[in-house]
Amino acid sequence: MIHQNTIYTSGIETEEQVSQLTERISNMIGVHQVNINIIDGQVIVSYETPANLNSIEKEIYDEGYKILF
Repeated sequence: MIHQNTIYTSGIETEEQVSQLTERISNMIGVHQVNINIIDGQVIVSYETPANLNSIEKEIYDEGYKILF
């Protein structure tokens, strides 16, 4: 089953950061699609097992960005 979640973040400010984070999340097994909106601070992810929301949020955090909610 494919899940889609929106993760709200802060600190993503440049297209280079978007590109790096998109690549990092996209390389996770089970992730199908990643869309990042700098203006709204949204990371929209479509994924299925073995990826999960916690592991995706951890990748964002490990890249140096804050998870808002």
